[in-house]
Amino acid sequence: MKDYMVAHTFKSEEHRAKHFEASSQLTLEYMREHMKSDSASFQMNWGNPDEMVTYCWWKAESPAAILSMLGEMAELYDNDIKEMPMVANVAD
Repeated sequence: MKDYMVAHTFKSEEHRAKHFEASSQLTLEYMREHMKSDSASFQMNWGNPDEMVTYCWWKAESPAAILSMLGEMAELYDNDIKEMPMVANVAD
């Protein structure tokens, strides 16, 4: 699978509120179990409830696989999906 960074820009304030409300009720275990398939695997999220964009790192076969995994949730955002073939992990 390829690495992708996705900027999910909320289509409205209402969509942003729905996203963060739903996200606050999901455990990490739930996300691990339900945000992965053979063609797309959610890795990490960076978000701020005061901003109109949230960022996600995905491993996926294609952008379409990411949108398929998101299902109806994908309609909350304008999804800017970029393949990132160069990954350098220098985390502490």
